[in-house]
Amino acid sequence: MKTRHDPPNADIQSTPQRLDAGKIRRPLHWLWVGLAWLVLASGAWWLSGNPAQALAKVMDEAPAFPWESSNTGFWRVEFEPRNQALVPDTQDPEQLIREILGALKEGQQGQALSIAEQLNARFPNFQLGQLLYADLLNVTSSAPMAWSDKAAQHTPATKKRLDELTLEFERRLRREDTPHLQGKIPSAVLFLGAKQPHIVAIDTSKSRFYLFENRPTPDGIARLHLVKERYVSVGINGIGKYQEGDGKTPIGIYFFLKNLPGKNLPDLYGAGALTLNYPNAVDVMRQKTGSGIWLHGTPSAQFARAPESTDGCLVLANPDMANLLQLPDLRMTPVVIAKHLDWVPQDQESQAFASFKPVLDLWLQSRKGQDIATLKSLYSQRFVRDGKNLDHWWPRLTGTSASSPTRQPLELVSALQWQDEAQNMVVTLKDPRRSSLNGLGYLRTYWQKENGQWRVVYEGPT
Repeated sequence: MKTRHDPPNADIQSTPQRLDAGKIRRPLHWLWVGLAWLVLASGAWWLSGNPAQALAKVMDEAPAFPWESSNTGFWRVEFEPRNQALVPDTQDPEQLIREILGALKEGQQGQALSIAEQLNARFPNFQLGQLLYADLLNVTSSAPMAWSDKAAQHTPATKKRLDELTLEFERRLRREDTPHLQGKIPSAVLFLGAKQPHIVAIDTSKSRFYLFENRPTPDGIARLHLVKERYVSVGINGIGKYQEGDGKTPIGIYFFLKNLPGKNLPDLYGAGALTLNYPNAVDVMRQKTGSGIWLHGTPSAQFARAPESTDGCLVLANPDMANLLQLPDLRMTPVVIAKHLDWVPQDQESQAFASFKPVLDLWLQSRKGQDIATLKSLYSQRFVRDGKNLDHWWPRLTGTSASSPTRQPLELVSALQWQDEAQNMVVTLKDPRRSSLNGLGYLRTYWQKENGQWRVVYEGPT
């Protein structure tokens, strides 16, 4: 049965040869007619690993795509009646995109269009979803417009946006299945105490955001559980921030500082923002510049930003950002930002930490004031804090390290590692003697390996 499926709030003229783009909620996408099939072919390529066979399947094979040639040289598609009951009830547009691809692979073109219609209705500002829906509608007409007919008419701005949407589609399809990641953690995490409730990790190469919850077990040992993974955007010029205005997102370990509600911010930041402590101590030592690197939401006109489109910030969809902002105790939450995340079984966490713990224990023991020479050997001559070197800070470091026999020891909160041009470690400790107001009750140290030996390059309050 041939059917015509009208999008919500769209005015499609009665003559099937003509689709009035100006009346569609997002008219820009009718300029991109035909891209969806290119995008679907690209998606199939990522899923199958065989671009030639995937492209042939998407464009030529029946029953997956029952094209019928007409005497006019155009194409048309025979659609089955839609079954709205089969459209998944989800608030995740990415799941609906995968459902569309799955329906097309099974030859259920009517169901694919039905899902695309629901995708557009539920997420009216999701531009990738609108593009898919518009092009699925296009091929239902008796004379669908061809991609080759329109490509030459694209302006540079339109072509750029098409490239962004294609990259977004590919990044969304390359996500790893969540069940595959259960029981695994990023290798950057060496230790996370029970009093650190959450940790965030971001794989910039896949545009993926991961939120872990640190839950205590019956035996008293906290374990990380992956509770959310979502699409995220980064800097327009990629990663590896070095100077202010370079349009890049920094790589390393950072921490949330402030929670900024969206009502107090311009529309650019959407549901709100969490500020990061860029530049951290290692960045300052390397003379990196810039500031204002935040994790924030999207403008109201967009459900998602392109994978690489920000001034250096990290951007989540507003529903995800709003949920994140509701979590308690986000201040000082570690944020791992990596080009690629390496995943390891969680039970290997203690094994990785074991190689660093003896050095940390020696530093803690030496801080008691009994072995100043050993303590100083654990500090780098490159140590810097507030622009001052180790000689300037040493009297204060040894003075605060000395303690009475009754002094409570520092409590380890977290230890995380990352590698760039050096091997880096950041260790956060709780000082029971001090108030935790504004982080004054915490001590943070940054370590780097020098000639195979871990040494402190920064020590100070968080």
